[in-house]
Amino acid sequence: MVQLTPKNDIIFKKIFGSKGNEAILKDFLTSIIEEPIKEIEVEKDSKLEKEELNDKVGILDIKAKLDNGTQINIEMQVVNQQNMEKRTLFYWGKLYTGSIHEGEPFYGLKKTITINLLDFNYFDTKEYHTKWHIVEDTEKDKVLTDVLEIHFIELKKFIKAEKKPENKKEEWLYFLDYSKGGMVEMVKKKNKVIEKANEELEYLTGYEAIKRKAELRDKWIRDYKNGIDCARMTGREEGREEGREEGRKEKIEIIKEMIKLGVNKEIICRITKIKEEELKRIQKDVG
Repeated sequence: MVQLTPKNDIIFKKIFGSKGNEAILKDFLTSIIEEPIKEIEVEKDSKLEKEELNDKVGILDIKAKLDNGTQINIEMQVVNQQNMEKRTLFYWGKLYTGSIHEGEPFYGLKKTITINLLDFNYFDTKEYHTKWHIVEDTEKDKVLTDVLEIHFIELKKFIKAEKKPENKKEEWLYFLDYSKGGMVEMVKKKNKVIEKANEELEYLTGYEAIKRKAELRDKWIRDYKNGIDCARMTGREEGREEGREEGRKEKIEIIKEMIKLGVNKEIICRITKIKEEELKRIQKDVG
C-alpha cells in the first residue's frame, strides 16, 4: 500500500480541518503562533466534496477562528508559482475585511493570521520559519498594528538542516514532511497528538475513496509542474534561437559596413568568421 503524506493538501485538510480533529489543529497552531489557544472553530468548506482536483493549486486551505476572535488561514503549498507574497496578502485582505459587515465600525475588524507551509524554498533567509508584520522603516521595533501576522515555513529548508526537533513546532514539521521515517517515529512517541494525527493519516491511506482523491490530486500537481517545466524549457530554447537570429543580423550589418568602408574581404572573413561564399552574397546586397 502506498503511504500518503500530510503534504498532499487533500490529506492535510482532512487531518487538520475535519470535525472531531480540533485537538490536532489546536496543538499544531499553538506550536506555530506560540500563544495559548482555549477553543478553536474550523470553518466548514465543501470544496473537498466537490472534488475540484484541477482547481488552482493550493486552494484547499483551512480557515479557523480562535476563542479571542483571531482568524487564521492555513495553507499547504507544494507548487512554487513565484507569487506567494502577493497571493498571501490578497487572501489575508479578503479574510480580514470579511470579519465585519458593511456599515459596521472598523474597530470590529479582527486580527488575521496566515500560515503558509511551503514544500519549496522561497525566501533568501537563513531561518526556515519567518514571521512578518508592518513595521516602521528605520525603527524596526515600531509595529503599526498587530492585526496582520504572516508566517512562511519552508519545509525543505528545515529538512535540509537535519536537526533534532527542539520544540513542538519542529516535531510537527517532521510529521508534515514525512520523508524522515526515523524522525516521524520519534515525534509520534514524544507527542501523543502527533500520534493521533498519524493514526488519522493511516486511516485515510486505507480509505479507498480518499486515497483515490489524493492520488488524483498528486497526479494533477505532477502534470502541472511538468507543464510549467516544459514551458520554461521551450521559452529558453525560443529565447536562445531569437538571440542567435539577432546576433546573426547584427553580424551581417557589421559586415555590410566593413564592405562599404572597403575593408579587404580576407580580413572580413578572418575577423567575422564568415565563409567566403556568404560574404559574396552579402556583397551583392550592398551593391
